[in-house]
Amino acid sequence: MTGSPQVVALRCGAASFGIPIDKVREIVMVPDITPVPDSGPYVLGIINLRGRILPVIDLALRLALGSGPRERAGRILIVEQDGQHLVGLLVDDAAEVLRIPEGLFGPPPELATGSGAGAIARVARLEDRLLLLLDLDRVLAAGQIALPETVHELPGS
Repeated sequence: MTGSPQVVALRCGAASFGIPIDKVREIVMVPDITPVPDSGPYVLGIINLRGRILPVIDLALRLALGSGPRERAGRILIVEQDGQHLVGLLVDDAAEVLRIPEGLFGPPPELATGSGAGAIARVARLEDRLLLLLDLDRVLAAGQIALPETVHELPGS
């Protein structure tokens, strides 16, 4: 990457993460989430976003940080899984877009070994915190999470 990449900064518990802005479609309030049986430990269920049915993943749970927000607290980031499928990520908060100079990025920590291992692409050293840049391909890896094969449009949408 050249220049200063833009990332959407988000929070899961006490940890600060970033996702490249080109992977984030929108940020929405938490709507009703419909549970889906046998969908995997991290998948909370599905939502209807303007006629489109999308799976929702508890990002904190996926990264082994405990369970994410409940009672419709938090936000859902709608992200591109593979260029054509959209997935919702439940997070505690996502409120800022940062432009981070390349010189502030360093390699990911080598100590990660749990279910979130490999999910960190790089670490940005900001003035007030460390920002862990997520590798969405690894976070959403098909072998790790049981996601629906296709996302359906509701009739009349």
